[in-house]
Amino acid sequence: MTREYRTEFAIVGSGAGGGRVPPHPPAAGARALLLERGPWLHPKDLSHDEPAMIARLYKDGGAQTNNDADMFVLQGNCVGGSTVLTNAVCFRMPEDVRRAFLQRGFVLPQAELQQSYARVESVLGVEPLAEELWNPATPLLARGLDAVGAPAGTFQKALLHCLGCGYCNVGCRYGRKLDAAQTWVPMAVRHGAMVLPDTEVLRIEHRRGTVHQMLCRDVTTGETVRVTADRFVLAGGAINTPELLLKSGLHRGRAGKRTSFNAGAIVFGEFDEPLDGFDGDQMCVHHVADRFVIEQIQNPPVSLALTLPGWHGDHAERMQRYRHLAALGVLVPTLPSGEVFLGLGHRLLRRWFDHADLRFRMSPFELSAFRDGCRTAALAMLAAGARRVYAPCAQPVRIERPEHVDRLDDAMRHQRDLVGFGSSHPQGGACAGSDPEQDVVDQDFRVRGLRNLFVADASLFPQSVRVNPMLSIMAVADHAVRAIGGVRPAAVIQEGPVHEARVRAGRIA
Repeated sequence: MTREYRTEFAIVGSGAGGGRVPPHPPAAGARALLLERGPWLHPKDLSHDEPAMIARLYKDGGAQTNNDADMFVLQGNCVGGSTVLTNAVCFRMPEDVRRAFLQRGFVLPQAELQQSYARVESVLGVEPLAEELWNPATPLLARGLDAVGAPAGTFQKALLHCLGCGYCNVGCRYGRKLDAAQTWVPMAVRHGAMVLPDTEVLRIEHRRGTVHQMLCRDVTTGETVRVTADRFVLAGGAINTPELLLKSGLHRGRAGKRTSFNAGAIVFGEFDEPLDGFDGDQMCVHHVADRFVIEQIQNPPVSLALTLPGWHGDHAERMQRYRHLAALGVLVPTLPSGEVFLGLGHRLLRRWFDHADLRFRMSPFELSAFRDGCRTAALAMLAAGARRVYAPCAQPVRIERPEHVDRLDDAMRHQRDLVGFGSSHPQGGACAGSDPEQDVVDQDFRVRGLRNLFVADASLFPQSVRVNPMLSIMAVADHAVRAIGGVRPAAVIQEGPVHEARVRAGRIA
């Protein structure tokens, strides 16, 4: 049995990019259809049961890795995509990164991009994280970072009446995190857009420079779904968008190339007194340098156990000290040297293994930056009063005095030496730019060679944005709507939970 849909705009993916696109066409009087492989969950469907939520909300149950299995890559698999699993962190793209994009032929005019940021931030209610939401480890870590010459900054976040429960990475069961599922997607539906959850796009069918339809599958029933549209927008993320292009025979030799990440691991400090760092927001302070970023990341028990260094009894003993642990994540912006590709498993066992492969290996330059970031984080932990520091190394490394940080040189020689190394910020793979020989997407966000296929997600980025990319993806998607939909976004968007809360507050006052 086959179901068929006809629309004007078909958008694949509902996360930071895909979620931002569909409110515009319906507002301009056009029909829009949003396709999402994962389920559509209400906050009441979520819980603090980490294993159950990781299995339900993350692509591959959180087990997606590179081919060497020494790097995890986390992505969302639900309506709202990875935004549902973030800590609501909102960084604007650094200006030097925007200029680097420009040098690569991906032009994002500064004034127009700033307007897009302002529109997005108004809907998300982006504000500095309130100090009353800081977890008890935060003041210590802030002082430690300041003491080692890495000034601590406070995160800007998209929250509304947050409770500080500390379980952001398994979705917000209270509906207080303003992710795409709480903002852009409901706004699109109110304007008349239709959402098809549990629907996987298998292939783009095209001929003579035009996409005619998408062949899809209902993942719950196995039913075939066909979607025809005037314009198609790919926004499944930096792994899924190039994968779909490759499966459709598009831009082989280009699609999937130049994949980059914000990638890293966590440095842990153990303190004599209980910190109870779980009692509040997970991410409260950070330090952004040119070569690395340090971010507090105080995970709940299961997530912390998955990234805590140590084997067998040592690991169990450290987990017994959970209340005494503080954590600083170290991220490096990688070179665009990764690749999404269709490997041997897909070619020979497509019926059972219809899955793209991922190749990535840190360069010596990136390893050096990561080691320096870990040194800084370890010294900050000691300056904050930690008794000992655990570095993310397979070879046991215990740091109890500042001079011990030199032990990291021998313990971090290769990517395979690391524990808990990975990324939740994949970028690139369908890069935008002016070079038709290597860039998949042109300056109008159109896939080269196809008049009605566009891209609006992190796969556009020709290099890593260095900081958490959610806000930048949304802003670029907002900017892209001018080309994709032929509409100019309103100067101010007075919709969404933040605006509704202000209206209610005004009525009460």
